[in-house]
Amino acid sequence: MPKFDAVEAKILRGAVSRFREAMESELAEPLRVQLRDYHPPELAELDQELALVGRQLENGEVPYMVHEVHARLLKSIIAHQRRALATEIDEPRRRTGHRDTIRYLEKELRILDRVVHAPWFSEVSPARLPRLTDYLSLRFAEQALGEAESLAPRVYDEKFHILEAPALFVPDLAAYRRRCALRRLSICVVFLDIDDFKGFNTRYGETRVDRDLLPLFMELLEAHAFAHGHAYRFGGDEYVMLLPNAEGEDGLRLVRRFQAALYELPLPGIEPPLTVSAGICPVGPDCILTDREVLERANRAKNHAKAKGKDAVAWYEGELYREEQLVVSARTV
Repeated sequence: MPKFDAVEAKILRGAVSRFREAMESELAEPLRVQLRDYHPPELAELDQELALVGRQLENGEVPYMVHEVHARLLKSIIAHQRRALATEIDEPRRRTGHRDTIRYLEKELRILDRVVHAPWFSEVSPARLPRLTDYLSLRFAEQALGEAESLAPRVYDEKFHILEAPALFVPDLAAYRRRCALRRLSICVVFLDIDDFKGFNTRYGETRVDRDLLPLFMELLEAHAFAHGHAYRFGGDEYVMLLPNAEGEDGLRLVRRFQAALYELPLPGIEPPLTVSAGICPVGPDCILTDREVLERANRAKNHAKAKGKDAVAWYEGELYREEQLVVSARTV
């Protein structure tokens, strides 16, 4: 049975309240508009359960306890609200480097993260919540999202014009998360880094690397992302792939194919063959991470793979995206 101290219970009461508001604006209201004031009985039942969970969190006794029958719903609430809160404070957080201000901004998030890391959270599966596609056909469900599900016009890396610009990544991920959530599908984000890139620059010079190495590398990466998703250039040696409707295993297979093709890529006069290290961050419908945190975790996984050797891939096993949940595998030639 999930148990909480007074501070955690207060934060969770607020999370329940905001979750009810989110269900109203994201689900109940679009259904009323689309279906002539229809209010599904499942939403009424969900609202009753939310009210009951809220009462259990304000019973005045410490520790506050939520009955285990509601643990799956509580997990869904926490994941939804943890992601919403982290997104809300992301921009203010990036405006300041003041330590006390940062601690103030992150206070509530730290408490939610403490709850997320409690043993019970990993022991239960999230509840299967009602969604628009339970009541609307997919086309009309996407229409209800409006412009939120649309991708911005494509802009390409200003230097090479081969891969997409990095500024597109976060809004693209946000749009695909909404669209994939309607279908209960996962997304995979892959962060790649060219191994020993500084060595190539030192040995051959930046001008030759920009002319004879990077364009061929990026064309190959674009070819592997083609019809699977998007590839973005983040810097000279850092690249990201966004793969909708893909599990972690799908991302790993694609990276392995790319590594094998890269090893055979002819680069006249340039040796040794190129290799990459990669980090994979799978993003399920109930993922607790914000869009920027997904990118950060993929980058962290890539750094972990690179620290273990070249031509390696690291990915997360588990829903909490902890360092100890990273698994590393080197490619075998």
